Amino acid sequence: MKILRDWPARAALLLLLAHGALVGCHEAARPRSVVLITLDTLRRDHVSCFEPNSPVATPHLDQLAARGARVTRAWASVPLTTPSHASILTGLYPPGTGVRNNAQFRLPEDVTTLAEQLAGEGYSTAAFVASFTASREFGLSQGFEVYDDDMGRDPSGARMTQRPGGEVVSRVESWLRAGPDEPFFLWVHLFDPHSPYRPPKEYALAHPDDLYRGEVAYTDALVGRVLDELEKTRAGESAIVAVVSDHGEGLGTHGEPEHGLLVYEETIAVPFIVTAPGLLPANLTIDEPASTVDLVPTILDLLDLEPVEPLDGVSLVSISAETARDVYAESLLPAEEYGWSALYALRHGDDKYIHSTVPELYDLASDPKESVNRALKEPDRVAELRSRLELVYDTIVDERRLASAIGAAGGTDEETIARLESLGYVAGGGAGSASARSGLDTEGRSPREAMVDLMRLNRAIALLRQQQEDAAIRILNSLRQTDRGNPRVLLNLARAQLQAGDEQLAENSYRQLVTQHPVFYLGYRELSDLLEKHQRPLESRDLWLRLQEEVPGFVGLEARLAQAELAAGLASSASARLELYVAERSDDAEGWALLGDARAKLDSSASALAAYRRALELRPTERRAVDGALALLDKADRDAADALLRQLIERAPDDRYLQQLSGRRGS
Repeated sequence: MKILRDWPARAALLLLLAHGALVGCHEAARPRSVVLITLDTLRRDHVSCFEPNSPVATPHLDQLAARGARVTRAWASVPLTTPSHASILTGLYPPGTGVRNNAQFRLPEDVTTLAEQLAGEGYSTAAFVASFTASREFGLSQGFEVYDDDMGRDPSGARMTQRPGGEVVSRVESWLRAGPDEPFFLWVHLFDPHSPYRPPKEYALAHPDDLYRGEVAYTDALVGRVLDELEKTRAGESAIVAVVSDHGEGLGTHGEPEHGLLVYEETIAVPFIVTAPGLLPANLTIDEPASTVDLVPTILDLLDLEPVEPLDGVSLVSISAETARDVYAESLLPAEEYGWSALYALRHGDDKYIHSTVPELYDLASDPKESVNRALKEPDRVAELRSRLELVYDTIVDERRLASAIGAAGGTDEETIARLESLGYVAGGGAGSASARSGLDTEGRSPREAMVDLMRLNRAIALLRQQQEDAAIRILNSLRQTDRGNPRVLLNLARAQLQAGDEQLAENSYRQLVTQHPVFYLGYRELSDLLEKHQRPLESRDLWLRLQEEVPGFVGLEARLAQAELAAGLASSASARLELYVAERSDDAEGWALLGDARAKLDSSASALAAYRRALELRPTERRAVDGALALLDKADRDAADALLRQLIERAPDDRYLQQLSGRRGS
C-alpha cells in the first residue's frame, strides 16, 4: 500500500503502522474481501455523520464511518444512475467509459471493471441490484459470476422496474450465509431513496411530512442488516467496506424536483465512506475534493494491487492537502432529451465552475448553497477555470469508447423506455447526439433558466394522464413559443393529439418532430408505432433506415427494423437481420425472442424454439419468449410446455405473469 496521508496525531500514525504490519502478516494467507454498497439518490446533507443538522438520523452509516474514513467533499461524476455506476465500478469519468446517460448506453467490454480485476485475482464476485437502471443490459455486470438483477413482472406481464431494498438485502443475506468462496467482492445496490418515495409504514409514520427522509432512514437500516450479516462471516473481520451514493436529489432546490438536469451540490455532492480494519484508522476525515471515480483506485491501493489500465481517479489513502486536484462532473441529459445546453462542472479547491451557455461560478466555502453566480463579476477566473476544464476533459475523453457505447445497450425498445419513464426518467430521446461529441460543446437554453417551462411541461404531461387533452394541448402550444428547441414539447403535443383522437394531426406533429430533431429517437418510435397500427410497415421501415443513416451503428435500430419487417410479412429479411444482431449481441434476450418470432413465421419450429429457449436462459421472464415457446411446445407436447413453465417459475418465483400462466393452465 502507498504511504498514507498525514493523520492528526503522529503517535496514532506510529501505532497504526505497527498494527497494520502485524495485521498484514496475519492476513497474508487470506486476502481481504471487499463489500461495496451503493445507495441510489442519497444526498450527502441527509447523512448525519456528514451533516450534523441532517433532517434524518443515519445511525448505521454513522457507526460505519466511525470505524474508518469519511470523504467529506466527494462528487458524483454525473447525477444519473447508469453512468454514475459505470464510473464507480471503473474509476473512469463518463467521457472515458462512454456511458453518459441512461437507456441507450452500454459499458464497452474493453473497459475493465473492479469486478473483472478482482476476479482475475481469484476473487468470487456477486452483485445484487435493485433497479432496472443497474441491470446487466447496460454492461455493469462485467466480471460478476452472480448478477442478480431480475425484478420480475407485474400481473400484466410488464417487467418490474425496481424492487424493495428489503428483498435485495434478503438475497444478499442468503448468499453470505451460503458461505461464498473467499476472498469475495460483493456489490449491493439499494434504490429506495429514489422517487417515488414509498418507505415501509413505520418509516413513513416517523417522517409523515417528508417521505424522502423516511426512505433514507429505511435505507440506513438496510445497510445495518448487510453489515450485521457480514460480521457473522469469517471474511467480516478484515473486509474492506465502501459505501457511496451514485448521486443526490434536487428536492426543489434550484427548481429541480429530482435529479439529472442540473449539477448543483444537492445532486452531485455524495456521502462516501471507506473502512479497512488495520489499514485505515477510525474516525478519519478526508477533506480534499474527491470523486466517486476514486473508489476503484482506493480499493486497489488498500489491496496492494495496481490498476490494469490508467484511471481518472486517485487513491484516497495517498491524497494530501498539497495534492493539486481538479474534480469533474457532467450532465448531458438536458441536451439529449430537452434540446437545452449540456452541463460540465469543475471543482478546483472551493471554486466551482459550471460550463454552459450561461457560465456559472461559485465559492463553495462562502456560498455552499450556490446562490450567488460570480461569473459576470470575475471573467478572468471564469476563463482560467474554463481552461482547466478543457485540459481535464481532453485528458479523460476516449473517442473510441464514446462511439462504441452509444446505442450498444439496445435500450430503446418500448418496454425499456416505459420502465425508465416509470422511474421518473426521460429516456431514449437524443440517440446519444451530445454524447458522441468529443468536445465541450454547449448550445441551447441554460437548463437553470428553463426550469419554469419544465414545470409547465410536467403539468401538461400530468393533464394528459388525467385525460384532459384539450388543457394539455393549450399548454404545449404555448410552450412551442417559449421553449422552441425542446423536442419533448412536440412529442407530447403529438401524444395529446393522438389521445384526443386526431391521428392525422398527431402524424403531422411527429413528422415535424423528426424533421426538426433528426436524431430524437422517441419521435421515430412513436411515429413508427402509428404507421404500423395503420398497416404501413414499409413506411415504418423507411423511417428506421432514415435514423440509421443519421446515427450509424445505433444497435437498437436493428430490432426495430426487424419488427417492422415482420409486420410487413418480410420474415426472411427480419430473420437474417436478427441472426447478425444476436451474433453481435448474444446476451440480448429481446433480440433472441424476436428471432424466435421470425423463425416461427418461417415455419422453422425447432430453430424458433431454440431461439426462445436462449432468450429464457438469459431472462426467464422475457414475455415474448415465454409465450412463443409455450405455444410451440403445446402443439407437440403439453407436458414439456408445463415442465418449461415450472422451470421458469423456479428461476423467477416472484414473477406474477408466470404465476398467472400457471394458474390458467392448471400447471
